[in-house]
Amino acid sequence: MDIWINKCINEERTTSFQDSLIFNIGVPGCGGVVASDIRTGWHNLLGYTKVPEVCEDLFIIALSVFAVDKRVPRSKFPDAWTRTVRVNIPVLEIEKWEAVKPELEKMLSFLSGDIWSFSFRPASPENRYQDFHKREPHRNEVLNQINAVSLFSGGMDSYCGAYELLSQGNNVVFVGFKEYDRLKDIQADLLDGIQAAVPNAKSLLFRFTAKAYAPVGDMLRRSENTSRSRSFLFLCAAICVAELIGDHTPVYIPENGFIGLNLPMTSGRKGSCSTRTTHPYFLGRFLDILHMVGIKNPIQNFYAYSTKREIVNGVKNTEAFKKHYMDTISCSHPCLARYDKERNSDYPINCGYCYPCLIRKSSLLDIKDFRYWYTESASEFLKNNSNNQKANDLRAMISTLYRYKKIDDEGLKDMIRCSGKLDEESVQKFLRVYKSTMEDLIELLSEDDEIKGFIGEKCARTD
Repeated sequence: MDIWINKCINEERTTSFQDSLIFNIGVPGCGGVVASDIRTGWHNLLGYTKVPEVCEDLFIIALSVFAVDKRVPRSKFPDAWTRTVRVNIPVLEIEKWEAVKPELEKMLSFLSGDIWSFSFRPASPENRYQDFHKREPHRNEVLNQINAVSLFSGGMDSYCGAYELLSQGNNVVFVGFKEYDRLKDIQADLLDGIQAAVPNAKSLLFRFTAKAYAPVGDMLRRSENTSRSRSFLFLCAAICVAELIGDHTPVYIPENGFIGLNLPMTSGRKGSCSTRTTHPYFLGRFLDILHMVGIKNPIQNFYAYSTKREIVNGVKNTEAFKKHYMDTISCSHPCLARYDKERNSDYPINCGYCYPCLIRKSSLLDIKDFRYWYTESASEFLKNNSNNQKANDLRAMISTLYRYKKIDDEGLKDMIRCSGKLDEESVQKFLRVYKSTMEDLIELLSEDDEIKGFIGEKCARTD
């Protein structure tokens, strides 16, 4: 499938892209809109109308990938998963991006499970992706004291990471993605709670959003729900922020190693919908590309070899955590409550039984944790949802735990190696993270006698 990206102006497609679908980024009066309010943040918080040219290119590439990922259904391709896409993107630093094209294609194929092919064309220097407010841009004075940038989703890991960064004496700009309106309020409240607990630290919250509408052409009305590239866009936005603060300002991604490793739960779910953005292989390739195009900001995940339970236990006795951990959102679909006719609610809430919620619950076994949409036991949830897809993640998790109990360490290490190229030291560290998280999940689900039988808990592991 061919995709043509316009930036700021509507350009005539080249011969080889005459039949392509069209996405328009910042082009007034056209369909196929890919919208983002990030330029307002650059203007209102950071004091810039635009970012350096190579950073603008990076964000446009990420926004283009995000649009394709969201609007091109996997179901249109032969295996209903692997999409083959050819994307033409306008860039300002064309020589730099041509030089890294093979590495970029390989990295994004690892990220999304698709086959990517890029071609670049020169973007007009007069048509920059910039803010057009008439008033002068405002630079927050706190930026003079900032020494780090961190992703802040409003989830448990990013909340714990934010607390650790500030309590260790860092001054941080937290970058949040506003996936839905109420999330921005949750993010602000959570950060306010941490700031109150660490009053001497300085922090700012930089939030942006992005949305892709159906492209021009053979209109794809149905969107895709497996967007792995959202976190890539999130990360590229943070790099743009960090570059404006200083070209060596580090970007942190606080996420537990189990999610970062992202092994498929079952053989039938090899096309996992979870992110691979914090997998060490992806981060290593991405950093190589950034260095090759001249972006020097380091990217670090200080939770790379920690389980979610270990992350929680590191901060669970702090007042900030006790007051606000229940407000964090880990769920893959926290707004489903609004569609429940019996219990309609506009407030986002963790469902309790999607994949991220199960990992969340297993991390909070030592703490009272009750704020979930579905409050019944796991076996009751399975019975109540036997004829729909709501319990798919729980079923897959039970299958995963059953499989886990039958695989020895060498088999697990083979699975980890297949997730992405890793050195043996990393494989060994991830083995510990994976096994520890599996044991936490077994402990969680073994509270239900019926589920305990399903996962074969009567046959305890001996290794």
